[in-house]
Amino acid sequence: MKLSNLELSSDDRSKLQEVVAKGRDWRARHRAQTLLYFDDGLSANAIVVLQDLNIDTVYDRRKNWLLKGFAFLYDVHRSGAPPKLNAIHLEQIKIWTKEEALTAPAIVGRLKEECDVEVSVGTVRNALKALGTIWKRTRHSLKKKEMKSGLDKQS
Repeated sequence: MKLSNLELSSDDRSKLQEVVAKGRDWRARHRAQTLLYFDDGLSANAIVVLQDLNIDTVYDRRKNWLLKGFAFLYDVHRSGAPPKLNAIHLEQIKIWTKEEALTAPAIVGRLKEECDVEVSVGTVRNALKALGTIWKRTRHSLKKKEMKSGLDKQS
C-alpha cells in the first residue's frame, strides 16, 4: 500500500527531534523517530528495516499520529487491580512498626484482627518497602547472651 508522505510542520518536526534527543521514555523516542523517518520520505518497508518493527506497527504509528498528534507518543495510564491497603492501613502499619519490631506475618495477623483486612505477607512486605521501612535479621539474640552469661556466673 503506497502512502502519501507524512508532512510535518517545522514546529512539529523540531518537537519530535527534541523528543528523540532528550526524551526520557524510550517508547516515545522510538515512535517519534518513526514519524521523522516518514517525514524524510522513507517508505514503511524501509522504516521496518531501520527500526526492526512489524509493518503493521509502522502503519499504526502513522495512523495514530494523524488521529491523536503528540498525545499518541506517550502511553496512557493503564488501570490495574485496586490497592488492597488504603492510606489508613498504611498509616496504621507505620505506627505499629515504630512502636515495636514486627515481622510481616505478625502485621498480617494484626491487620486481620484489628482492621478486618486479609492480605498476603508479600503485600505487607511491599507496603513496608513503600513506606521506607528497613528491617534486618537479628544475628545474635540478647536472650541467648543473657542465658550464657548467667550460666558462666553460676559455674
